[in-house]
Amino acid sequence: MITTYQNPILRGMMPDPSIVQVNGVYYLANSTFEYYPGIAISKSTDLLNWVRLPGVIQQPAQADLSHSKSNEGIFAVCLRYHQGHFYVITTNFAEFKTFIIRGSLAADGAAIDWETQRTIVDVAGIDPDLYFEDGRTYVQFTGYLDDHGTKGIQQVEIDLTTGAVLTGPQLLTYGTGGRDVEGPHIIKKAGWYYLLMAEGGTGMGHMITMMRSRSLWGPFTAPNAVNPLFTNRDRANEPLQNIGHADLFQDSNGHWWLTCLGTRPASVGFMQITNLGRETLLYPVDWRGDWPVIYTGTPTQTVDLRQWPNHAASLTQPQALPDFEDNFKGASLRPEWLTLRANVPSLTVGPAGLRLGGNASRLTDLGTPAFVGLRQTEPDQTFQATVTAATALNSGQAGIVSLINVDHYAALLLQADSTGQILVIRDQRVADVHYRQVLGKLAALPQTLSITNHAATKTFTATTATNEQLSFTTDALNLSNEAIAALNTGDIQGLYAFDDAQLVIDHAERHRLAPEA
Repeated sequence: MITTYQNPILRGMMPDPSIVQVNGVYYLANSTFEYYPGIAISKSTDLLNWVRLPGVIQQPAQADLSHSKSNEGIFAVCLRYHQGHFYVITTNFAEFKTFIIRGSLAADGAAIDWETQRTIVDVAGIDPDLYFEDGRTYVQFTGYLDDHGTKGIQQVEIDLTTGAVLTGPQLLTYGTGGRDVEGPHIIKKAGWYYLLMAEGGTGMGHMITMMRSRSLWGPFTAPNAVNPLFTNRDRANEPLQNIGHADLFQDSNGHWWLTCLGTRPASVGFMQITNLGRETLLYPVDWRGDWPVIYTGTPTQTVDLRQWPNHAASLTQPQALPDFEDNFKGASLRPEWLTLRANVPSLTVGPAGLRLGGNASRLTDLGTPAFVGLRQTEPDQTFQATVTAATALNSGQAGIVSLINVDHYAALLLQADSTGQILVIRDQRVADVHYRQVLGKLAALPQTLSITNHAATKTFTATTATNEQLSFTTDALNLSNEAIAALNTGDIQGLYAFDDAQLVIDHAERHRLAPEA
């Protein structure tokens, strides 16, 4: 029997988890903001080991992210299953539209086929939830109640087919007293409607709260002793912080669990910085009484199930935290890869590897540059790509980059000079400061490009077949949530091409490293 596991269960930028269980298989959705495909979907049969499925939003008809600013785009998503169909509901902040997309399990059961059209729900808010009862559909959401930023949880009844609002909006609650009440989910149990929420703002004050009512329309109340239901806001020494935005569900054996978001700040000197963004956590729940008891009451990184044997029985496989390797042998790009705001038309995968053709968009533009990347999933980790001879820089530039938003990135770029040698360039932006430095020249294209991440630093290196190297190191703080004063996204590291450059790689890998001494 599995007696312990490690949080997060989904690592890197995987916030706002929402989960359903269908015939013994768990499906989990996460927010993606300006990254594409929109809405990450993962599946598991044991809750600890997850396989990434293709993202929901694959074309502009579903959601137009083309002008999404950093930390905007696809906000919190809710995933539900109803009468043989999956439903996701979310808000695209770039359009400020809330919508539903329906999906069905593929014939082979391996994936979900999502419809290409969306159903708009005309509500002014974010973080929508779907609740089905007695043939009716209800949406709970965080609504803006005045021009001063006051928020409350509101509810409407809708026509599921058209999205038309039939009743409401009606205010359910302002929350339990924390600021920025958000992330509502309705769970019905023993004749009570429980309203799960997040409060305190996505940051150090984040907490999970709950109220209940005998009526779906309220009033919702809770004894003072119940809330906060789960938080680390007063436990600065815990390795997991910013605990919030949760979903409650039952496993295939009927036992309750909670999934929520949290962060793993890294200690750098006297500071704590976050490069990974918000990640997905999992905890057992005892709901034999009126209110759910979440684990021991403390969100820990190691979860000890020796006192939870019934829950442990649902964890049928030991937890594996595998590294990532891609030789691009499939017919399409694996779903772990992300682009910005839309598909990159010049990105292809085939027998020769991944080919990325440059365009006129830069990383600082609110467009779709020729960029494709992976989430950084550990503070100590390397990302490496093997460059092939098919790469042609022409009059453009190509290389490797780590970014957290349009104003905070670091890149090692290659550019051919007039003699045929390769200039290796440090290109970095921190807020309004743009730094560009030629590190040196190589006689030929490098064989590998790599980023070595540690808690305090990131090192970018170009290495030739003869082990000649050019590199630079920057502070990880420059690409942290603290640097951008926002916590929605995390570091994405990958490949970039500009102008008429053609970057071709035949292997990419991401693997953990020992912490720096």
